[in-house]
Amino acid sequence: MRFYEFASQPRPVLKISQQQAANQSNKLPTPFPTNKQPTPAPASINVYPEEWQHKWVQKYLAAKIARNAQTIKPTEEDIVRAQMMYADAKRKADQEYEEVNGKSDEESGWQGEHRWVKR
Repeated sequence: MRFYEFASQPRPVLKISQQQAANQSNKLPTPFPTNKQPTPAPASINVYPEEWQHKWVQKYLAAKIARNAQTIKPTEEDIVRAQMMYADAKRKADQEYEEVNGKSDEESGWQGEHRWVKR
């Protein structure tokens, strides 16, 4: 037998409006459903011997080291070149946007006929 089979059933917590309605109608609130069948045990958990675990971890780490060895790490020059390419692309996109939508006036907050609001 399990503890919950002997424990008293908890009463539901009611909101104030539900309590007032229950008092006015003199009806008890619907109780929690009782669990007649015991809940099934969880699925079994796989337990592996330590020797197997150590071998698995060694294989995993060896694969991770091999994958990292194949990865090309960027040099400082590559990073600077990528930042410059990003800045050029951003500048070009900003210019194209301004040509289509008009230049924004940052002091007054007006862009064309629309006022933008920072949120």
